[in-house]
Amino acid sequence: MERRGVLIVSASTGTGHARAGEAMREAIRLKDPEIPVQHVDLLSLAPSWVRAMYGGGYELMATRAPWLWHRVYNGTDGDGWDRARWSSLAQRLLFKEFRNLLLDSRWQLCLSTHFLPCQLAAGKPDLPPFALAITDFTLHRYWVQPGVRQYFVATDELARQLKARVPRAQVHATGIPIAPTFAAAPSRVDARAGLGIDVRRPVALVMGGGLGLGVSEMVEAALAGAHQDVQVIAVCGKNAAAAERLRGLGVDSGRLRVESYVTDIERYISAADIVVTKPGGLTASEALACGRPLLVTRPIPGQETGNTRALVAAGAAIAALTDTDITHAMRRLFAGDGLLSGLAAAASRLGRARSAAEITSLLDLDASDRRVYEARSVAAPRSFENLPLAG
Repeated sequence: MERRGVLIVSASTGTGHARAGEAMREAIRLKDPEIPVQHVDLLSLAPSWVRAMYGGGYELMATRAPWLWHRVYNGTDGDGWDRARWSSLAQRLLFKEFRNLLLDSRWQLCLSTHFLPCQLAAGKPDLPPFALAITDFTLHRYWVQPGVRQYFVATDELARQLKARVPRAQVHATGIPIAPTFAAAPSRVDARAGLGIDVRRPVALVMGGGLGLGVSEMVEAALAGAHQDVQVIAVCGKNAAAAERLRGLGVDSGRLRVESYVTDIERYISAADIVVTKPGGLTASEALACGRPLLVTRPIPGQETGNTRALVAAGAAIAALTDTDITHAMRRLFAGDGLLSGLAAAASRLGRARSAAEITSLLDLDASDRRVYEARSVAAPRSFENLPLAG
């Protein structure tokens, strides 16, 4: 007899959705190692040209034509939108392997960290129940899908908004799922000692998300505004060109430290006094989980603009939309007038370090559900076993 498990589905548009999915896989395994759990990238089950157009198209718009993404995002929102369902023909032809995987009797639940799987499965019979973890601090119509039994959201305010739209669904304000390691993040002193950072000097951590968007410009603006005692750490993610450029500035290593991908981002965040970053949902959640305030900049028009508004309204962040704004903000933050400590207090109130564990405890899982299954043959999905969990 084999116990039925949880299928976690993300989509590789950026890195945040996959990181949230991997956080949930880890949390479920920690809670109950007996539950079978698999995390797949939905786009790995589609033809290569669909992966290129859907995943690559988003990244292209976000980096090269943000104005276009803004129009797409706003143009598909609102109560009158048709939930962006894919046609039956497109589903059968393009996402056949995903449907086959869903119909595999191994699963008692499908947990999604991206809206696309829920769009494809919207209201169809014979599929396992769906749960959806929303990875933004703002709500778009794409996230509101028929057939979703449980929603997990970042804040109480977002839960209130969503409950008004889907009164029959279970809506829980758990925080966005982040890696369980954040629940055991080190103290500021221990983090700095472990990283070899001067424990007596203030630290600004600059990140550009998993793609490292705009990180070199952010770092240069931060250096221009911060007084000489501030140590700046740059985490460049996939942006190798930015890392090379910053290392070529000739700034003393005691003033500027440059990293590419790191796998212990909770240590870097814990070491910081302020996190300067684009307002992606996962990155912001990780900072808040450590009680670190945010200086948010260069939001992608759409979801990141909404995230910025929500974080600033909660008092956990200030916004700096241009390089000049970053420079001025860095001067203000370390002026010693209480601004930084006030932001940190709000960040601590908003942070949810155990978000993935809380979601796991709320999932509709039947611990006694055991059933013999015959696995179907499906396309080999992209593996997330060694997914980097940081930008």
